[in-house]
Amino acid sequence: MLQIDISNLDYDDLVQFVNNNISDFGNFDLEIIFKTDYNQSKIIRDLILLLFRENKIEVPWKNRFTLISDELVNNSIEYGSLPLDKNRFTIHFSKWNGILNINMEVSDTGRGIEAKTSLEMEDLKKNKESEGFTWYLGKRGRGLFQLVTNLVDELYFKDNPNGGLIVGVRKKMEIIPDPVV
Repeated sequence: MLQIDISNLDYDDLVQFVNNNISDFGNFDLEIIFKTDYNQSKIIRDLILLLFRENKIEVPWKNRFTLISDELVNNSIEYGSLPLDKNRFTIHFSKWNGILNINMEVSDTGRGIEAKTSLEMEDLKKNKESEGFTWYLGKRGRGLFQLVTNLVDELYFKDNPNGGLIVGVRKKMEIIPDPVV
């Protein structure tokens, strides 16, 4: 798995790293270490747009995954970590037999004011699903549950062995080949 710490990098540095180290944009694993600063969220969001463009996945899915990555990263910053902690964003792309598998995970430090365990998040998710999300105005999980569960095949939670929460999503998408000219 490729790993890069973007705590002191900008988007251009990340793109250069990706272009120098990923030869097959349809098959790779990348872990991004980022400080819990919303400026880092924009760098990750722009990377998602690049990766989807390289895989020829256009609107609406590239925008949907940009929104999903934003929700995952911003929740880890806002609820699961303290300012300037370092969190991790992992993205896995794999193409096989006309299917693109996408897996994204964000791991927070568990030191935030509203940090939760995987069991607490699963319970919260079950409660909110049974209520249909229509009136839920609590902080942790509202946007994540409403947006992500309607767009991906799986939303899951794990406890990080080093402390904190891992929130992940999985999606399988059919790849539409370029027309033969």
